[in-house]
Amino acid sequence: MADKIGIGIIGAGGIAEHSHIPGYLQQTDAQVVAVADVVPERAQRLAEQAGIPHAYGAVEDLLLDTDVDAVSVTTPNAFHGPVTLAALEAGKHVFCEKPPATSVAEVRRMKATAERAGKILYFCLNNRFRPDVIQLRRYVERGELGEIYYAKTATLRRRGAPGGWFADKKMAGGGALIDIGVHCIDWTLWIMGSPRPVEIFGATYSKIKKYELDDHRTWSPQEVRGQEGFVRAGDVDDAATGLVRFANGATLFAEVSWSLNLESEVESTQVFGTRAGATLQPLKLFRDEYGRMVNLEVKLEERRGSTSHGRAIRNFLDVIQGKAEPVVTPDDGIRIMQILDGIYASAESGKSITVEG
Repeated sequence: MADKIGIGIIGAGGIAEHSHIPGYLQQTDAQVVAVADVVPERAQRLAEQAGIPHAYGAVEDLLLDTDVDAVSVTTPNAFHGPVTLAALEAGKHVFCEKPPATSVAEVRRMKATAERAGKILYFCLNNRFRPDVIQLRRYVERGELGEIYYAKTATLRRRGAPGGWFADKKMAGGGALIDIGVHCIDWTLWIMGSPRPVEIFGATYSKIKKYELDDHRTWSPQEVRGQEGFVRAGDVDDAATGLVRFANGATLFAEVSWSLNLESEVESTQVFGTRAGATLQPLKLFRDEYGRMVNLEVKLEERRGSTSHGRAIRNFLDVIQGKAEPVVTPDDGIRIMQILDGIYASAESGKSITVEG
């Protein structure tokens, strides 16, 4: 393994099978050598399916494997922190699936442990690697939009709750906000230049608790089996909104839902600056030229044979080898968790939350 970085996969679920392992297969300098899962049969099945040499029924056994240089943490959210801490303490670099953890305090511990161990901690905020997100970030960095003072982002599903452990707050840490809200909030925050949040007001809802539609995924939280039996309906949010004020005076408004009675599903981001505004999907710029408002659509070439997970993994491997700076840092993990924590805390208290540090 001297010529390749040995990768261990911790958590043999869908995100490992469909995103992380294919992402590593896109790389020539890494090889997945081990997989672990608390259900040994699941680890064995994935190992056989993906041609992985070793399958373990315990995280501790994988971390003792000397062929493993780095791990992907693809467990349920509640285990992101504990597994990452154990891996860092075992001398492994860590590529952790979103969300970074279930609280900002936990992410701070993860960062401190990585620094103490001298290992790379990288959070899989992979939408930063979308071509449209990268291009809009470049426009902002080069001053094309002027001062960014307001942004809006939304990911709204009509009916699209994932079920399983996602419906259990103890396992997931929350619902739609921490599951899909983490993405749209993060990519918008990154486009804005990662300003520091100082005040947050939020609201969460758990209103559409069961649905059965012929043309949408059926989900009944009452019938989802968790780690300790059946999960109660309404345990997590199916929709959330948040308003974030930043230290530089800018604001961000975010909306997310798994289940919402709206005309069609929405994924949108709008960024407003003093010189121009912009939207994503498709990427468009709006500005005045010679006394007229003009709309410019930016054509982006598709990158064939590459995924956003694969590009994030590429940056992770380059950082390990000292070839590149990280696109996602531990501080980015802290910042996004500050916002998620703040929205949940504000929703519970009914008051705005001041963000410390």
